[in-house]
Amino acid sequence: MTEISVFLAFGAGVLSFLSPCVLPLIPSWLCIIGGAPLTGNSDTAGELKTKPVARTVSFIFGFSAVFIVLSIVFSATFSLIGGVSFWINLISGIVVIVLGLNIIFNFLSFLNYEKRFHLNNKPRGIIGAFLAGGAFGAGWTPCVGPVLGGILLLAANSGGIPRAALYLVFYSAGLGLPFLLAAFSLNAFLKISVKLRAHLPLIQRISGALLIVIGVLIVTGRYQALSVMAAGWQAKLQAKTPAALSYEAINVEASIADNKVPADVIRAFREAGIPVAAEGITPVDFSLPLVSGKTLKLSDLKGKVIFLNFWATWCGPCRAEMPSMEEVYKELKHRDFEILSVNLRESKDMVSAFMLENKLTFPAVLDERGVTGSYYNVQAIPTTYIIDKRGLVVARLVGSIDWNTPKIISALEILLNN
Repeated sequence: MTEISVFLAFGAGVLSFLSPCVLPLIPSWLCIIGGAPLTGNSDTAGELKTKPVARTVSFIFGFSAVFIVLSIVFSATFSLIGGVSFWINLISGIVVIVLGLNIIFNFLSFLNYEKRFHLNNKPRGIIGAFLAGGAFGAGWTPCVGPVLGGILLLAANSGGIPRAALYLVFYSAGLGLPFLLAAFSLNAFLKISVKLRAHLPLIQRISGALLIVIGVLIVTGRYQALSVMAAGWQAKLQAKTPAALSYEAINVEASIADNKVPADVIRAFREAGIPVAAEGITPVDFSLPLVSGKTLKLSDLKGKVIFLNFWATWCGPCRAEMPSMEEVYKELKHRDFEILSVNLRESKDMVSAFMLENKLTFPAVLDERGVTGSYYNVQAIPTTYIIDKRGLVVARLVGSIDWNTPKIISALEILLNN
């Protein structure tokens, strides 16, 4: 998985578990959901009569369901906002930064107001534990609230409901796994938690710092840069194998017997700093509406070199590279070269206005539901595929670059000549 942001979400979940108003109360929660009373001091381990593992799993599913539903609601709401998504990103990032700073410096006292669901009676059975988990997820503040809020805003700005839900699955796993481990061995957990309590202020500062990092990434639109870094690391690892880059997400077989990428093309793209495959792969065909209203099918462009670019108007890195794409298009469009930009999850009017405002003349198609983007495993934008005249993907780049450079133009010209 190249989407490294999910590990941020997982780490945030772990930090939520270690927060000062969650960690000390874990034995009490395990007592409540496990159905075995703690008599006397909750810090002693020998008084828990049963290991409430099954109910703990149900409890985890309970708060996970709440978090995932929240992520879907947030993401769906943000997707409806449309043209002001840039400002939503900005406001969201600032809110997350403020939450992070408050965790460290505690200057907003009203954020410390607690709103919990208190259970007067112990939940009965698996169903009761699930409902208790839902109550925990819905009302346990302020410790879980700020970190959860940061992850929800990150998920809402991630570009789609499935990915937003994925982030909250990982957040829930980070919060739930320590719960489960504590249920398996309460004695060991109590010993470790006693040692951790001395470090709770440091853990709280780490939580605040994590939120500040997430907030800055949201404000700048660069949270996807984490995915770009991961893709770069993956490419370096794969460079040790015969193929320089794999496209396992495109689950189709090449229809051309001789699909090897010519040596001069490989050499030119490597010199240009663009990951290139040793063997071309047949891309998933698709048919999408152009901004002009007509429908374009990818396979209709076979016989041309295709620059297939996935993007969105709210994406800062996408906007940064598009002027250079326009220059490349002007230089090569008369030589069987075509740029096809696939806009993800935005309206026709928004994309049309953006193209007109920025004087972009290359074709743009609308992937309003993000289906085509998922076919191509687009986890960060911009993502660009280079397709040769045979109709085979020969290169892929995740991230924004200046395309109008002599080395890149030379590589594309070599591909055109092949």
